[in-house]
Amino acid sequence: MALLNLSSAQLAHLIRLVKEKETLLAQLERIDGALTALEGGKAPGKRGRKPGRPPKVAGRGPGRPPGKTGRRGKRIKAALLKIMKSAGSGGITVKELAAKLKIKPNNVFSWFYTTGKKVSGIKKVGEAKYSYTG
Repeated sequence: MALLNLSSAQLAHLIRLVKEKETLLAQLERIDGALTALEGGKAPGKRGRKPGRPPKVAGRGPGRPPGKTGRRGKRIKAALLKIMKSAGSGGITVKELAAKLKIKPNNVFSWFYTTGKKVSGIKKVGEAKYSYTG
């Protein structure tokens, strides 16, 4: 094959084929390395945290000292209970609560599911409707 007699389309096709061959060879080398490592008894890849890094502590965000909780949850609780108390025994829907507090309804549902069930006096009076007798 004379490279001087190739057309530009043939040359472009040749370049594509050479690039594809190089990528396949690189993949083959990577696979060979992994097989060699397995034959030598080494585990593939790294697992666990980096050496010297402290373990993660559940329930705390980065930079928050232990034992400190956010104030936002306490404000939401106080505001929810105040609005629910003013609604009376008929109760108020989650959607209405979210609109009055300007927070997402999913956050209100989550509050009832987690914190709300611990508060005595909160009763579910309908579908997505709660009342507070405190």
